[in-house]
Amino acid sequence: NDPAHYLGKTVKARGEFSIYQLVTDGVLQPDPVAYACIIADAAACCAEGMEFVPEGDLTYPEDYPELGAEITVVGTFEWYEEDGCRYYRLGNASFVN
Repeated sequence: NDPAHYLGKTVKARGEFSIYQLVTDGVLQPDPVAYACIIADAAACCAEGMEFVPEGDLTYPEDYPELGAEITVVGTFEWYEEDGCRYYRLGNASFVN
């Protein structure tokens, strides 16, 4: 509701691990362009994705959970701009138990 209130703060998110991939000329590109924690609501009918940028030099898929695995990530809530639109994500994120 008020994302600016959380900017710069440490946020923890728990959900399902997912990746975003590009499709170019009808072909799914092999490398992920973004990572996300998909968070379902209490009724499990609606979900939101919280994009995150892992800290360190991780390699996909070796250093990541399996797609669909339950994860918890902790990072700094931040924004970035792409094509004139503002997006929010967790920066310097790490997986925690």
